[in-house]
Amino acid sequence: MWYIFPQIQGLGYSSTAQYYAISDMAEAKAYLKDNVLRCRLVEISQALLDLPANDAMEVFGVPDNMKLRSSMTLFSMAAPEISVFQKVLDKFFAGQPDRRTLEILETSEIS
Repeated sequence: MWYIFPQIQGLGYSSTAQYYAISDMAEAKAYLKDNVLRCRLVEISQALLDLPANDAMEVFGVPDNMKLRSSMTLFSMAAPEISVFQKVLDKFFAGQPDRRTLEILETSEIS
């Protein structure tokens, strides 16, 4: 899950979560500038929109449903022009971003 839908650093505490974490907004934007990484993330996100289910817990279980929400929040903030990330939030989370991801991003911008 971590390398398919990366999250902002500070959410996961396992060694795997820390290894794959995106350190800040600049790294998230750099991730999306890489053609291969961007295309893969957009493609898998679009595949979620194509599913008949609209319950992330049904699709991923716990805690991966929360990881999806945080990842989509991060990338919707990093590239609002790529609408698929917000569409995933709309479909699976009633459009609501992950609060903790937003807090971490806000804190990192201040620092």
